[in-house]
Amino acid sequence: MKLVWASIAFAVVALAAGGPDWKVSLEPVGKIKANYPAQVNVKILDAKKAPVEGAAVEVVLTMEEMDHGEFKSAAKMSKPGIYEAKPTFFMVGKWRVTVHSKKGDQTRTDVFPYEVTE
Repeated sequence: MKLVWASIAFAVVALAAGGPDWKVSLEPVGKIKANYPAQVNVKILDAKKAPVEGAAVEVVLTMEEMDHGEFKSAAKMSKPGIYEAKPTFFMVGKWRVTVHSKKGDQTRTDVFPYEVTE
């Protein structure tokens, strides 16, 4: 089984009405398996495609078809505009990754659906 994840073809839903004009993307690093720590990178660019540095970024995992609650991971900036989070996807199934980003008084929320199959 494998993780179904298209790093560019994610359907992104921006939930922050009136939020900053940032482009937020989410990419796995290596193979992600259920019940093992994983690494995902959140990339944040501003409207001019410059990296957004110094933001507070949080990754929140929820299962789409089960009510197991939320699993939060803080992301730390590893490079300008790149934030690393190390969440654990504890089971196979359809997940929702919600990314909360904030810098100063600017906040944004993006949602990325995906499926863990292994």
